[in-house]
Amino acid sequence: MRKLIITNILALIAIAGAAFAADKTIAEWHPDFESTVLSARKQARSTPNHVPAFLLYFFSDVHSDGESFARHLEFYNSHEKYFDGIFCAGDIVLDDMRSDFTYWSKTPGHENVMIAIGNHDTLRDHKGWTTGPSVWENQMSMAETYNKYFAPFIDKWGVSYQPGKTYYYKDFEAQKVRFIVLDSMLKLRKEPKAAMGQIAWFKTALAGAKEKDYSVIVGAHIPMNNMGNVRCNFTDFGPMTGNEYEGEFFQKAVDEFMTDGGKFVCYLYGHIHQDLVLRSKTYPKQMAVAVANVSADPNLNPILDRTYGTRNRDIADVFMADTTRHIIKIIRVGLNVDCYLRPRNGISIDYETGEIVSRY
Repeated sequence: MRKLIITNILALIAIAGAAFAADKTIAEWHPDFESTVLSARKQARSTPNHVPAFLLYFFSDVHSDGESFARHLEFYNSHEKYFDGIFCAGDIVLDDMRSDFTYWSKTPGHENVMIAIGNHDTLRDHKGWTTGPSVWENQMSMAETYNKYFAPFIDKWGVSYQPGKTYYYKDFEAQKVRFIVLDSMLKLRKEPKAAMGQIAWFKTALAGAKEKDYSVIVGAHIPMNNMGNVRCNFTDFGPMTGNEYEGEFFQKAVDEFMTDGGKFVCYLYGHIHQDLVLRSKTYPKQMAVAVANVSADPNLNPILDRTYGTRNRDIADVFMADTTRHIIKIIRVGLNVDCYLRPRNGISIDYETGEIVSRY
């Protein structure tokens, strides 16, 4: 009997090991990726003022899932020639600052990943998580957050930054794009001087982009608090929750920037563990794209299936901005169908009018 039990256990281990070994890489799940990207980059017709499209590998909410992070970095590294950059929109750690962050620096290619600060990344602990605003009293200061998440890596990102500040921008000269990353966890009630400093810096960064005739894309962790869902195949059903971001100052600054002739594309967010296309209710010319969580823990996303050993395990977006024709294009990497069987392979949107050009 004992021999039979041992034999059965060994057989189960062998089966599990074979299943794990057979798990495809992201590249293997996407044999047509390169042809899709090349088609997306193709311009319908040439124009005298044409600039190349801007391509960003965009993901969020890793939550200490080092294995999934490594899968995405492997994919990015093998297709790096197609991208202008790679961006993680925050929540690098699972619960709080005590969660595992060692996985990050152990992963080849991590030094290229630009980071936004997420709510979990700033917490000393998450006691009282359900008690509302009081949870933010457990936040680290901006200086502490910078030292933990930015200081070891930021010099490798090629960004314009100030030491000790958890916000920055990067100019992409050929694409004429300024990518501005904000810290949505700087609270006026917590660190008023730091929060107001970021707002003033943001206005200066916008003015600099206008002077260079660059289009602006803004990345942050938490969607601003007056965004509404745009109904499309890249928007999950249900309310958008968890908006603690004091974003009206930034939206107003962007509105003034656009009124003065500045070129704004959209915001890029994470945080809510959902795919969403959003539009500001107050400033309807301001759109946003939110990407669901990288972590494949099914408890972190009740809406989308996250099954190991399938394409559904992985989630990231290739975000493309064609600023000549004012088109946003999203190519999904990983999970490509929702629970309503709506395809989520890609979408194209005119970011000036809000018109959905195509979805597939």
